[in-house]
Amino acid sequence: MGNESGQSFCTNAEWMGRAHCDKCHIRQLMLFSELPDTAFEHLLAPIDHFLYPPGSVLYEAGTHKPFIYSIRRGMVKLVHAAQDGSNRIVRLLGNGSAIGLELLDGSKSYHHTAIAVNQVDLCKIPVSTVRQLESEHPALCKHVGKQLQDQLNIADQWIVALGTGAARQRVAQLVLVLEEFFSEDNGAFILLNREDMAAMTGIAVETVSRIVAEFKRQKILYRFKDNFYMCNVAALQELSRYG
Repeated sequence: MGNESGQSFCTNAEWMGRAHCDKCHIRQLMLFSELPDTAFEHLLAPIDHFLYPPGSVLYEAGTHKPFIYSIRRGMVKLVHAAQDGSNRIVRLLGNGSAIGLELLDGSKSYHHTAIAVNQVDLCKIPVSTVRQLESEHPALCKHVGKQLQDQLNIADQWIVALGTGAARQRVAQLVLVLEEFFSEDNGAFILLNREDMAAMTGIAVETVSRIVAEFKRQKILYRFKDNFYMCNVAALQELSRYG
């Protein structure tokens, strides 16, 4: 569950509660980036702002909540549960991405389970609010459709990149994905735990651990601070091509 406290402005990082989208200092990254400030003056249902700790389940596959979520900061994994009981991470999403968009595309339930990888700061948006804004500002429909298509395109690319080749190639490609899409301004990125890396690449946890340890010994991957890492992009690109 997210933590919620008293009402204030979203620009106050210590507050979680009613969102003030017209005051959002990162709105250019968010789902409503194309909308004027006046769009939020008469919303019928509120947009709320929450922090979720690592490991929080935002929603589960097959369930229906009347909300989509726009990620302000942090990383969320979308997990598919196979019939054999195994889990496969099909997508990682970060700052500025929206999740649960399938509810706007006619789906009756969420397609995947969404889990916070690290602390996630997000806006919880009622589907009715999005529908209201879409009716009043048709440009939002186009923006939502583009974000959904972009996510599907990236997911397709990742399936090919992370699902083919030798184990070292897959792990190298995954680290490149983390560096390209989830790095901070200084180039550092959070390294997924070994179980998540295995779930994304389709290889054994032990194999992932061995390859990550090898990358560290070779200084291809090195710790920046805490669980933030940096990498040698050129060396990883070479490995992803030739193993």
